[in-house]
Amino acid sequence: MGRPAGTLDGVSAPSIARLRQVREKLLAWYDREHRDFPWRGTRDPYAVLVSEVMLQQTQASRVAERFGRFMERFPTVASLAAAPGSAVLEAWSGLGYNRRALSLRVAAATVTRDGWPTDIAGLQRLPGVGPYTARALASLAFDLPVGVVDTNVRRWFLRRFGGADAPRALQELADGLAAAGGDGRSADWTHATMEFGAAVCRSRAPHCESCPIADGCPSRGQAAIVPVPRQAPMHGSDRGYRGAIVRLLSSRVGHAMPARSLRARLSADEPILGPALDDARWSRIVDALERDGLIHRIDGQVRLGAATIDA
Repeated sequence: MGRPAGTLDGVSAPSIARLRQVREKLLAWYDREHRDFPWRGTRDPYAVLVSEVMLQQTQASRVAERFGRFMERFPTVASLAAAPGSAVLEAWSGLGYNRRALSLRVAAATVTRDGWPTDIAGLQRLPGVGPYTARALASLAFDLPVGVVDTNVRRWFLRRFGGADAPRALQELADGLAAAGGDGRSADWTHATMEFGAAVCRSRAPHCESCPIADGCPSRGQAAIVPVPRQAPMHGSDRGYRGAIVRLLSSRVGHAMPARSLRARLSADEPILGPALDDARWSRIVDALERDGLIHRIDGQVRLGAATIDA
């Protein structure tokens, strides 16, 4: 049996008037208070895609330091599509989750060949673009009134509106808010929802006293922590060694090091990375990096990028 009309997982859905009121107040706050990140204000789908992929699991402050340099090096979608994988990885190094860079490059090649999709389903078929990023692109680049739910948005939705912590219900709420305006401000609204969660309705010590939508909020002054999955510690993890290998190769002229020298350098960084890798773990990590197209080995050297592209 389906969900009753006007409910979100059995909880009464906010009325259109209530959604519109929240939207208007939050947009007015955003107009006054938002931070000026370099990717805001653009409707260029390529710039939006780059920023959204960078922002996946990376803090906005770190992305702000790197976004401009990446765009200077690869100013168009065609320039990224044509770039060697090693050059893209070098420009990406330090942002983490390096496979994102290769997926972004493949997405750029797809767009260069086929043009930009303009609906959510088409955007989601681009390599490295999941449901969230597709919706962000649709609203930020193509002005479609669809909502997004990231960690910050999820937190303030649950505090402000209550209801079940269920992806479907939260997405319905996000879409309802996005469609409530009819004001042509889909991009501003998407930015505002994320900015509000990051700057005001924060995980710890939320600024309830300066909240623009505090009236009627059931969590005002008593906002609970909304739990999120925590990543395993970086020290001693395969992820830490993988990132270190890509960073080291990215920093070298020619993007290559003898395998023996690379292992010695990792061992020298033991206080930061963790204990020296034994043969079995070294092989496992390097094999995985090679399968992912992040490195390849040839003549005793470890080189950045896939052999089929960069050899």
